[in-house]
Amino acid sequence: MNNVDPFLRAVAVALLLVLTACTAVSREDVQDQVTRTVAQRMSQPVDWPVETLEEQRVQDKVRRMLDDTLTVEEAVAIAMLNNRELRAVLSRAEVARADLVQAGLLDNPVFGISILDGTAGTQIEYSLFMDFLDVFTLSARKHLAAGELERARLEVAQAVLDLAAEVKQNYYALLADRQMLVLYDQVLDATGAAAELARRQYAAGNLSLRAQSLHQSFFAQAALEAARAESSYASDREKINRLLGLWGPMTAWQLPPTLPEPPSGLPAVADLERQAMTTRLDLAARQSQVQVAHMMLGYARQLRWLSLFGLGFTVERDVDGNYTRGPDLVIGLPIFNRSQGRMARLEAELLAVENQYAQMAIDLRAQVREADTRLNAAHDRLTHFREAILPLADRVLDETLKLYNGMLVDVYELLDAKASQISAVRDYIGTWRDFWIAWTDLERAIGAALPVDGQPAR
Repeated sequence: MNNVDPFLRAVAVALLLVLTACTAVSREDVQDQVTRTVAQRMSQPVDWPVETLEEQRVQDKVRRMLDDTLTVEEAVAIAMLNNRELRAVLSRAEVARADLVQAGLLDNPVFGISILDGTAGTQIEYSLFMDFLDVFTLSARKHLAAGELERARLEVAQAVLDLAAEVKQNYYALLADRQMLVLYDQVLDATGAAAELARRQYAAGNLSLRAQSLHQSFFAQAALEAARAESSYASDREKINRLLGLWGPMTAWQLPPTLPEPPSGLPAVADLERQAMTTRLDLAARQSQVQVAHMMLGYARQLRWLSLFGLGFTVERDVDGNYTRGPDLVIGLPIFNRSQGRMARLEAELLAVENQYAQMAIDLRAQVREADTRLNAAHDRLTHFREAILPLADRVLDETLKLYNGMLVDVYELLDAKASQISAVRDYIGTWRDFWIAWTDLERAIGAALPVDGQPAR
């Protein structure tokens, strides 16, 4: 039994080396990191299920938010909780975390045994071998995996913000659709009553066929516009249902009557472009990709001459029962393969990601300028509608109605004035919607919530 002790000691030494090299990698709470990153850029708390067992809690919370009038904040909160695509996106960071754990593990040592049976007896050889190049590159692999985890975390957080912006934009579009639908329902009621009255007046001989036909034509056009508004409302409502992950009885939610009032003034955010450079998570993710590419190239240059470096230990028992033992050393000779192709590939990849990062920064700056221009333009149009166009349209209709009642203008001028007023209200609702969509676009371009009425976003 004592003859086997040297071999056991060799095994123990090898295992000690393995355990020393394999530093434990603690399990990071990636979802909590993503939550904090997103919460810093949103104007409301962020909540989503951590485990599948929380599904009942999620559904109860969603139902409570759907019980009352659905606000834009509640719509975003429900999407955070209930959108299945978002849950799939959150898994990407967990995959990267698993890669980081794997990167901190060493390859298992290889144990071999050879039994040679000959006429003189049986000869047994034991061997233990480990590629120590795996040990030398452990730190490099962990750094690379940590960089990839950071990039994945940033990309996931950006996907969360993108979903929130998409929910907001569709919510505002749906509210505008609802206001359009209410408008055309009112127009349809009024024009229907006018058309019926005109029919009776024509039948009694008090109205010309032309005038009666004009009323009928106006009513028919209003019915067409109402049908279009209803179709648009139904389609946009289903977009919200998909984004919020709703189906069945949960789709019977209610909306507020109108779009939210615009803030009293546009946010005084200094240097929007510079802010975007520090808050946009997709740009930070691309920067992390550049850093990883730099690290990969650096580590590849350090190890380009070393393709294999293994240490082992062999114990041999001859036919007489005598033991011989000794270390093994295996080194790869860089004669044919000196990683020329791999180095060239890594250099090209680094150049590519550096240029992609630079171009993304240029694109994001342009996005901020464009979104800021559209927001200011929408604000100016909205103000112009409220202060000039709508009051003038109402005044023209009122004055035309007085002239019509005094038989000073014909029915065509009255209907034309009504059509102009309806068109003004329709365009006003569209501009109101465009303002809030432009607001959301600017938040998306900056990568953070905008302050409202001078109050900084949380």
